[in-house]
Amino acid sequence: MRKGIPVVPTRYIIATLFIAALLLLVAIVQAPRPSRAGGVALPETPTALTLDGFEVVAELPLDEGWAPRFQGTRDPDQPDPWPFEGGFGTPWEPASPYLGDQGVALNGPRGRSDLVLWRGLEWRHYRFDLPLVSARLHPRRPNRVLVTLQSGATRFETRLMEVPEGRVLWSVDSGPWSRFSWDGGAVLVGLVDPGTGGRMLLSALRGDGERGPATLADWTEPGLPPPPRNWPVKTEQLWDDGRDQPGASLLLPWGPDSRLWMPAQDRLWVAEGLQWTLWGLEEGGWRRLGAGAGILDGQPPERMGLVRSALDGSPERATTGLRQAEWAAVAAEAPPWPVYDPAWYWREGQGALSAWDLRWNEAAPRLPAETQREALRRRFQGDWRAGQALRVSLRGWLPAGPEVALREAQGVGWVWVGQRIVLAKLRENERVRTLRRFPGLR
Repeated sequence: MRKGIPVVPTRYIIATLFIAALLLLVAIVQAPRPSRAGGVALPETPTALTLDGFEVVAELPLDEGWAPRFQGTRDPDQPDPWPFEGGFGTPWEPASPYLGDQGVALNGPRGRSDLVLWRGLEWRHYRFDLPLVSARLHPRRPNRVLVTLQSGATRFETRLMEVPEGRVLWSVDSGPWSRFSWDGGAVLVGLVDPGTGGRMLLSALRGDGERGPATLADWTEPGLPPPPRNWPVKTEQLWDDGRDQPGASLLLPWGPDSRLWMPAQDRLWVAEGLQWTLWGLEEGGWRRLGAGAGILDGQPPERMGLVRSALDGSPERATTGLRQAEWAAVAAEAPPWPVYDPAWYWREGQGALSAWDLRWNEAAPRLPAETQREALRRRFQGDWRAGQALRVSLRGWLPAGPEVALREAQGVGWVWVGQRIVLAKLRENERVRTLRRFPGLR
């Protein structure tokens, strides 16, 4: 050491380098954060400019031959296929293979199927050796899933499962479809009469699996029209599969224009042609609580509408609550209702709106335009092209681009790009925040 030149001890140099490294690490961590949040970056870019930057929550790889498609069946009151990306995901809509923000239903080769749920930051698989024809989440309890499987050419099985355990709470032979009541208190299964094709046998099962004795509605309510001629009113008069249907059943005339709504476990509205019926489930089985002429116009989840002809032949309208047929006239000057479609979501005194940005009545909530579906499609267009090159079969399933199913009330979107399915988190915007406040959408 030369005189007059200080020497810095090695330990001080090491300490200085260590502190500098810490400061650099803090700067790196803080950098993406805006200054108002304690970071060192510039203010955030507006959402409209960053829509393509979706956060990918999970990715599900698919083997050859697997797809989010049900096995060729649909709800009997939906003659046209439901677009997978449509609707709000409500209990009164036809079943979709994209189950809210929880999972997806898949069918694969050789009659196998798979219900895949995103739980605890991992995929949970519930595999079946039979093809899936429908799958639905419980509208109130996220740990309940209803599935219907095809066990033969005309044989089906419905199971209520508890997840994530995968325990089967109950299982019954059934018709080709099933659904929950809107309140989740019951399960409705349906079977078309194979002999006539113009009759539908409906059976209600309690959500806890208690079936009770097998009964059939006898149409003997005083003051109401009798059933059609030679109509079965006892279970022993039904065909073989019909006699095996469990629980309280009712046999209904059923045509191409027939519709049904089950708002509660003990209420069922049915429209067939120009006739309507309200059924109630009592101790002895299904009983008619009201019936009459007119065309039912379901306005879920608020009320039921009716259109009928006045004495002068002009149409008149009425509405009632969902539990009783107590009709109140609608003013003639009120605007006409939109053409019935389950996509319409009605709000009492505020009109209606649909997931496709359609509105009825100026009082309906004015949702901001939906923009995230197309943004997701753009974001994963390159992945779709890559999948088409890797797997020829995808060209038939996805000829025009990725399939996008939004679940806005849950803040997620499903994107099927071909060889995989992506669960992406939607951007938080005014539309998503508004839909989260709607009852019945979560």
